Amino acid sequence: MLERFLEQYPAIQAASLDQRLRKPMERDRLARFTDEDLRRAEDFIRLMRVMYTSTLCVSSENNPTSGQILPILKKLEMHFTVTDGDTVFVSNLKKQVWGNLSKRYQSDKIRSFLEEATALDPRFKQKMDDNAAVWDRIKGKFLAKNLTDSEKSTDLDCGGDGDENMEGMESEAEENKMHPCKTPKMTPLEELFADEDAQKVTPQQHSMSIQDQVEKELHMYKAMPRIVTSDDAAAWWWNMRTTYPCLSDMAFSYLCVQASSTPSERVFSTAGDTICAERSRILPEKADMLVFLNKNCF
Repeated sequence: MLERFLEQYPAIQAASLDQRLRKPMERDRLARFTDEDLRRAEDFIRLMRVMYTSTLCVSSENNPTSGQILPILKKLEMHFTVTDGDTVFVSNLKKQVWGNLSKRYQSDKIRSFLEEATALDPRFKQKMDDNAAVWDRIKGKFLAKNLTDSEKSTDLDCGGDGDENMEGMESEAEENKMHPCKTPKMTPLEELFADEDAQKVTPQQHSMSIQDQVEKELHMYKAMPRIVTSDDAAAWWWNMRTTYPCLSDMAFSYLCVQASSTPSERVFSTAGDTICAERSRILPEKADMLVFLNKNCF
């Protein structure tokens, strides 16, 4: 609104000073708006435009992932740092804005989560290169999760009854005897080179431990160049899931967290679900979604 006012200020001033359009009282009220106020309005717009852009980044509908929170905060910290050439108005505004922002995300648990999310975001991973503790936490969490999953699978494998397993194997063997498998007919090419195929030696693949695999993937991931901020981080991990099988699973658990959150009571609120004439420009797809959620969430 303030930016729009500055754009239209010459027209507003001309219209207000014209005696045919406005009364003298209007001219007196406009005269109170001095050049100093105009400069302050311009400084305010220049400072808060970055804040407005940051708000759009974390509230967009496409991919506002949690990995972009700390990079945006760092950008805002640099923008609102007081410099020697700032006026009193600008310096006070910077102090007030950053004084409010600096109190956010100070919990150790939330801070650690955001650092790990930033490291696993291929758009901003280079901002965590100097923080070795973050990469150690990522490695430790994956190893701990893999160890827990392996223990659960071992318990499930050992929890069955041995007698039942033996009975199942015996019944399966009897069925195989009753229905012998037919040997598939070889193609002419297979029959021609059957002796060479029989002598084929299958190379023994070196089995790598989980820890070595994670370290290898982390080293490759840190060495690769970052992607541009316009790319989709989740889509990038999906395309690279064969190259980074371990890291991709962990990255998805962080990328699914939105940059902006809403209290749960607002998520399930139906106060704004009414479709009336004032909201007639809503898309049909959005209207169907609202009706579906209103009928099925409760």
